[in-house]
Amino acid sequence: MSAEPKATITSKGQITLPLSVRKLWNLKPGDQINFVSMKSDAGVIKPNCRQSIFDSSEKLKFPSIGRSLTQADIDDAINAAMIEKYS
Repeated sequence: MSAEPKATITSKGQITLPLSVRKLWNLKPGDQINFVSMKSDAGVIKPNCRQSIFDSSEKLKFPSIGRSLTQADIDDAINAAMIEKYS
């Protein structure tokens, strides 16, 4: 029987997740974990990993202009947004 991973709370309230848990959940620096209270003396820790914009890009629905965007279209949109923001 293998020992369950443990973490110790520091005087500042910080913990370091064991390497085995970070690898299992594929956690990287900047990722967050959620603490879910099940009852007063027990809970669950769940990974809340950040997603890359590229991971969710297929969920985004962009309005069609009837053709592919060009660099000029992008530049014009940026310029229009800058004028609107700063004028």
